[in-house]
Amino acid sequence: MDRSGTPTRVFLIAVLVWPALLLAACTAQYPLNPGVEKIDRAEPYRVKLASPDRSHDTLLLLAFSGGGTRAAALSYGILEALDLVEVPAPPAKVGKRHTLLDEVDLVSGVSGGSFTAAYYGLYGREIFNDFRTEFLYGDFQGSLIWGLANPVNWFRLLSPRYGRSDLAQEYYDEKLFRGATLGDIAKKPGPVVIILATEAGEGISFAFTPSQFALICSDFDKFPVSRAVAASAAFPGALSPVVLKNYAGQCDIRTPHWITEALAKPDMSSRTYYNALRMKTYLDARRKPYIHLIDGGVSDNLGIRGILESLIARGGIHASLRALGLEKTRRVGIVIVDAKTQEKARWQILDEVPGIGAILGVSSTIMINKYNFETIEFLHNVAREWMHDDEVHGQKPIDFYIVHVAFDALADERERDYFNAVPTSLALEPEQVDNLREIASKLLYENREFRRLVQDLGGRMPERPVRIVLPPRMDGEGAAGPEFAEQGTNP
Repeated sequence: MDRSGTPTRVFLIAVLVWPALLLAACTAQYPLNPGVEKIDRAEPYRVKLASPDRSHDTLLLLAFSGGGTRAAALSYGILEALDLVEVPAPPAKVGKRHTLLDEVDLVSGVSGGSFTAAYYGLYGREIFNDFRTEFLYGDFQGSLIWGLANPVNWFRLLSPRYGRSDLAQEYYDEKLFRGATLGDIAKKPGPVVIILATEAGEGISFAFTPSQFALICSDFDKFPVSRAVAASAAFPGALSPVVLKNYAGQCDIRTPHWITEALAKPDMSSRTYYNALRMKTYLDARRKPYIHLIDGGVSDNLGIRGILESLIARGGIHASLRALGLEKTRRVGIVIVDAKTQEKARWQILDEVPGIGAILGVSSTIMINKYNFETIEFLHNVAREWMHDDEVHGQKPIDFYIVHVAFDALADERERDYFNAVPTSLALEPEQVDNLREIASKLLYENREFRRLVQDLGGRMPERPVRIVLPPRMDGEGAAGPEFAEQGTNP
């Protein structure tokens, strides 16, 4: 072969290819959320919540926290566990097997938990067939890193209108959600699904709901599920914000009554007034033409605080239930799947000065864990207030069942240490995933509030052992090799 032409060919290829790559850099653009001039007044959530396939005297909510694949696997295990708890069926399903999973009315998802929530919302029980292989056992983190290492993507990422989360969205859509939109989830017969992110400008929770999209005159039904999940899981620093265009003022939406009412009575000590001030910012597209969304865990890592504040803003539990056509509700069950960890870092037992990275990591963990605690306490306090108000007004109180599933509840120190050491990433070992699924059922079935809920519903707890495969002991306590911890679920 004649080598004399090689430099020439390389030069010609460079001349042809580089302009194309530079053009890609200049033209790369995140998908723009479409605007609408007329808001559909239909209430898909009201229709879903009124389904005859669920009991109308019980409202059951699941909240899936952030925490990467760890959170997704723990949430998945909760879905599996709920599907083993049989309860009496409503009249429309008499004679058919009916479980607590069939009773779920609403699922919220934050960051890692949003993957499970969105997938279940789209595919229902099919999640038990393929979610493990499609997501939980996969290395999404490695795939995203390889995507960032692709030189073609380097040029796309040079564009100011294309970021790392946009690249992640493309991958989530290809591998998991396959072009599905939020409207597709809303049309499914299962529970209402709410994906939560954080609006970076105001630091408030952003819910991917029809009412939230109505404020910015955008089309909820056409918004990609993958983009909602990418926003919810856009961890600051590692991933870029997801950008939405604000079309406020271009449609026939009016300012929600609760915002107008709250702003009419300025009170800086009022939670509702505080939230109204920040929600009002969405209504002025001139001042806020774009909305920048980051990880939902920044504002609400448990995925329940925003929903609770929304209930308060709309007049409390009874007013909210009436608005949704759920006046017959006598029980509200809230299962909070909290995947937070409290692993002790090596530097904590050394006399060395920890590095910046270590301190930044522990600082964010401390803030999130403390905020989680305050959220749980806030929920308990509000529930007690609502029950007390009912008693004062001579009304039979709605019974609340607050089920907090967290690793802190594990009595076994080795189990607790093991799960606290599971990393927050989008890549886990299969045995870690399976252990998370198993421990989810143990934590749920041993929770007193959950057992009370099952008893009050006339349900039946399953009889199955929980089998956890712990790593080999390295502390001289026993022979090396996997340790099996097998326990019953009905102590």
